[in-house]
Amino acid sequence: MLTVEIKELIVYLRNIVSEEKPDDGFLEKYGDDPDFIELDNAARELRNNCKKHFEMIFDLFPDPTIITTMDEGKLLTYNQAFLKLIKTRGKTIFDESVNISDLYFELDKREQLVAELKRTGISENMEIMVKDVNDEMFVGLVSAQAINIEGTPHILSVIRDITEIKRLEAEIKQLSIKDKLTQVFNRPKLDAFLQCELERSERTRAPFSIVLVDVDSLRQINDTYGNPVGDKVLVAIADILKQNIRVTDVVGRWSGEEFLIILPDTDKKGAVTLAEKIRTIVENTNFETVLKLTSSFGVSTYRQDLLPATLISRAHVARSRAKEKGKNRVEWQ
Repeated sequence: MLTVEIKELIVYLRNIVSEEKPDDGFLEKYGDDPDFIELDNAARELRNNCKKHFEMIFDLFPDPTIITTMDEGKLLTYNQAFLKLIKTRGKTIFDESVNISDLYFELDKREQLVAELKRTGISENMEIMVKDVNDEMFVGLVSAQAINIEGTPHILSVIRDITEIKRLEAEIKQLSIKDKLTQVFNRPKLDAFLQCELERSERTRAPFSIVLVDVDSLRQINDTYGNPVGDKVLVAIADILKQNIRVTDVVGRWSGEEFLIILPDTDKKGAVTLAEKIRTIVENTNFETVLKLTSSFGVSTYRQDLLPATLISRAHVARSRAKEKGKNRVEWQ
């Protein structure tokens, strides 16, 4: 069994290593003992060496890292990677007067992080909008560990700037649902919207219509002026469609020269009225290079159809009839 003296010594050494204030009574009791003095010096040297090693590793750690006080959020120190992050972003350098709480745009997230650290001692991969000292925003991925320095709780935080990653993620998401040229929804996303509206109308018996828009003579435009001019025409038509539909409506590129408008809660009369409005706008617009062009429209309304393809098929029939009757027309099927 350990003696009382050894137990007291273990507690003392633990306090020395953790940089907590040692018991004054213990120092009075053993402070003049040569063996204690030798052991105390060795423990302090070991602690100082460990501290130097930590500081070296901390400074060379490849990810931006800071140490702050737990509750006040005062910045204690930061490493070279964090300094590089600040320089890369063209910002001024932090000093110890900075309160890290002022840098968190989402203060509630910072409060969640502190609460989690107090509960578990660690928090991993929390996305927090961070503002730097110049009030510019970036997305920080924060992982943190609760640590004790001289008896005071601190936070060791790794803050990675993932703004570019989030931008690329958003761009990839947009590419998965948007037509690259016209920036309206693409065919797969339109299919999903169609299925959703069809199921909603089956459930609620609410009216629901679609409008198929076909740009007349696009192939001739491409042959005469080249594909870049044809592409500009498609972009211009897409803009007209976006500007003339409701917030609840959906527009997308159905095929090469075809666009599809999905109109929730819209009957035949409402759909035909919208199609006629857009037909007139297109007819009266002066387009770059080609100047004048027209479009043909096929309108179809939900009739308890079981498949989106049935609805689309009727719109195609109506569109074809508009073409056969001389183009620049609205037909319903």
